[in-house]
Amino acid sequence: MPRANVIAFVVAAGLALAACGPTSPAARSAPETSSNAASRLEVTDAWASATPNGANVSGGYLTITNPTAEADALIAVASPRAPRVEIHEMSMDGNVMRMRAVERIEVPAGGSVSLAPGGAHLMFIDVSAPLAVGEDAPVTLTFERAGAMEVALPVRTRPADTRPAPHEQH
Repeated sequence: MPRANVIAFVVAAGLALAACGPTSPAARSAPETSSNAASRLEVTDAWASATPNGANVSGGYLTITNPTAEADALIAVASPRAPRVEIHEMSMDGNVMRMRAVERIEVPAGGSVSLAPGGAHLMFIDVSAPLAVGEDAPVTLTFERAGAMEVALPVRTRPADTRPAPHEQH
């Protein structure tokens, strides 16, 4: 093999190897996927209320903590237990409590948001089978930045010291 061909082969092989591997620290880090980002968000105090007396709606409650430097937002919820799960918020209009579906719940950077009875919450609509104490209601929470996160909400009765949940007033 002539010397020029050997040099060309070595240069080509070196370029091919360089193209296969990362060339900078930034290139060596794994790209962030939705599951990686979602795993940084933390969900605690999750639960769903039991459906008493044949009710076909239920509330879901949880706290979302965002330890990252970027705000995020809960933008959708789905569950195999109900054909529709909405994000709701409560507000007082004089002496009248009003509830309405919202498109998003902001989760501040370095902060948290609680979905609790009497405030923002998840609303399971047309529950396919009663939610019974002791079982879980699986949900998929979809965040604007972090993507989808699977969460199980243990079903329990409402604490006696809270006012009626919005779904109990439907």
